Amino acid sequence: MLPKLVEEIWDKYGLENSVREHCKKVAELAMKIAERAEKNGARIDKEAILLGALLHDIGRSVTHDPFQHFLKSAEILRKEGIDEKIVRITERHFSAGITAKEAKELGLPEKDYIPLTIEEKIVSFADNLVFGSEIRDFKSFLERLDKIDSVNPGLRWLTEKTRERARKMKEEIEALTGMKF
Repeated sequence: MLPKLVEEIWDKYGLENSVREHCKKVAELAMKIAERAEKNGARIDKEAILLGALLHDIGRSVTHDPFQHFLKSAEILRKEGIDEKIVRITERHFSAGITAKEAKELGLPEKDYIPLTIEEKIVSFADNLVFGSEIRDFKSFLERLDKIDSVNPGLRWLTEKTRERARKMKEEIEALTGMKF
């Protein structure tokens, strides 16, 4: 069952059903990861993960631009008075994160968007593995980056950094959970 707050925000901003389904799948995977990490002794804020995963793409109600939607998500949630911990999950979920310098090169506000907390990493990682509303493996994520390289070679500098960060995130989450992706 969805938290009432999530449904209210989705409805208020008219979030498309396909994006809602994607967010539900990201939440499903993120919660599985969180539960395994917790069983292995990690301290996890599962409520923040659930809300962050379900709301991470609310910005897609405004734009589907890959380099803007996460900023819009954070903007909307701040406007709605959502806890900053959850706002940061949405603001830092893009791929495996981008540094302030990279953000500036992309024409975004010069701010660090790298996932730092375990909750931010889990949602970001889960989002990378969910294509539409289908959970896939890490190899599929890397293949998606290869497609981006072939279509837009000008972004290769970013996808290379993303590969490196995503591999580190994968290793950290696998070590924490004992899961394989």
